[in-house]
Amino acid sequence: MILEARDLEYRYEDGTLALDRASLAIRGHEKLAILGANGAGKSTLLSLLNGSLRPSAGKVLLNGGPVAYSRKALTELRSQVGLVLQDPDDQLFAATVFEDVSFGPLNLGLSVAEARVRVSDALDAIGIAPLSHRPTHLLSFGQRKRVAIAGVLAMSPSVLLLDEPTAGLDPAGVEDLTETLHALAAQGVAVVVATHDMDMTYAWADRVAVFAKGKILIEDTPDKLFGMENFGERTGLRLPLVYQLGKGLTALGLMPGQDIMPRGVDELLRCISAQNDSRHS
Repeated sequence: MILEARDLEYRYEDGTLALDRASLAIRGHEKLAILGANGAGKSTLLSLLNGSLRPSAGKVLLNGGPVAYSRKALTELRSQVGLVLQDPDDQLFAATVFEDVSFGPLNLGLSVAEARVRVSDALDAIGIAPLSHRPTHLLSFGQRKRVAIAGVLAMSPSVLLLDEPTAGLDPAGVEDLTETLHALAAQGVAVVVATHDMDMTYAWADRVAVFAKGKILIEDTPDKLFGMENFGERTGLRLPLVYQLGKGLTALGLMPGQDIMPRGVDELLRCISAQNDSRHS
């Protein structure tokens, strides 16, 4: 495991228990979605994993060793475990895109030349290289989200944590971002997304963890998780729309029966077409 939360507890200043002995292991190269209602503790968990918050009890482990909280240790942790906040305006502060994305590498002590390479690579990875000299305040919301992600990627993290990355994006923006996160995972980055977006989760994730009342309720592959009996009653969450549609079409005989439902609309249409072809052959 590259990163692990082990029996984490966290209390807010007013004494409210936000995390209650929460445990979660993150493997290298995986795409993990964390689902849960508002207030379940998803964002708090991400902040603890990144060292932005310190647990009241329990511990965070990086590459098998416990995380320390000295300034030097936290700098090292955050160079390996990057956190992208839900609102990019909480993360962006420099005048231009290039300056903003440069901040992390320069803060690590890299030379200007080394930082420039890191920034260029990060902007290319996120698909916003043409925006490098644009003022950040003139960017769209979706563009600012991409700049925030690029700023974290420029640190060359092993783990990328994203809090509600699709919030506020239009459907095209969600699709573009999902493709970007696919590509990052394929390059070896472990990508962890805390989200309410059931459809994006089903299309994208390798593994899903459902959070409730400050702890992990269930975790499994998307197919097994959403195929559980009484999923909605047990979790308080709805099933992905494509999954519901696939089940309904199968029940009507319009799609071949199968253990694994299509993950996206294109795959669903191919299954329907295959069923139609078999009827006419």
